[in-house]
Amino acid sequence: MEIQHFQELMLIVYCHLQTLFPEVKEFRFHFIKRRTERQRVLGYINLRQKVIALDIFSAKEFRLKKMSALLKILAHEIAHIQKPPYRQRYRGHLIIRQHYPEFYTQVTNNIKIMKTDQYLKAYFD
Repeated sequence: MEIQHFQELMLIVYCHLQTLFPEVKEFRFHFIKRRTERQRVLGYINLRQKVIALDIFSAKEFRLKKMSALLKILAHEIAHIQKPPYRQRYRGHLIIRQHYPEFYTQVTNNIKIMKTDQYLKAYFD
């Protein structure tokens, strides 16, 4: 599949995700453009600028990732909106908790919702 067609498909899938997860509607979606081969960021979310970004290429071989892998990364990023990071005191220091047990349960719930959706279940093997 060509890169252009794959990106268009990802945009269509993202628009469909907005119907499943209404909190995503105010977030913009774009693709990560690698600057170096060593850059290995799967995806990120910026809660202040309301941006979700994905890298659609594999880390080493620079081939397109499977759609199921990209949907799992999106489930992770959507969980950051649903369970935002919080500050906590730990041994006298103030730390920011981004990934915690309730967060990962939310990621699992998001993946279950995607797998039960009529349109998205075709992308999971």
